[in-house]
Amino acid sequence: MNAEEIREMIEYYRAQGAPQDQQMLIALLREAQEAAGGVLAQGMLDEIAQAYGMKSTMLQAIIRRVPSLRCEAVPHRLEVCGTCKAGAQLRDVIERTYDVRSRSCNEALGFSYWVVPCMKNCKNGPSIRWDGQIYGQADMELVRQLVERIKRKTE
Repeated sequence: MNAEEIREMIEYYRAQGAPQDQQMLIALLREAQEAAGGVLAQGMLDEIAQAYGMKSTMLQAIIRRVPSLRCEAVPHRLEVCGTCKAGAQLRDVIERTYDVRSRSCNEALGFSYWVVPCMKNCKNGPSIRWDGQIYGQADMELVRQLVERIKRKTE
């Protein structure tokens, strides 16, 4: 995505009510993310923030709240069901192994970690969601494989 394309998006969404209308701002971030190949680069966020006269930390806060948005520092997202008892042990092992807490990032490994409400997949629990895909009967071995896949891609 080039600078002209991002400026056109910014102006289009400004006419739609962004940044005052947070839903329009989120729509801009989603479109920019898609155009950029699936992640929001920090430079892009800085440009959007500057154009709208806001701090980039505000955009970062929105990104943390909206599960489909991903910044380039952590392009992957691991979500674990926080409802079922079967997932409690898995959550504990993940948190200890990767030194994460819910709603936090492990930038070195490239993923954010979230404990989320019931995924409605109880019969196949415990469940995790990795980048939007639900995996049932999840265990630590599956989580390790998903995290290792990131490492292999970056090496």
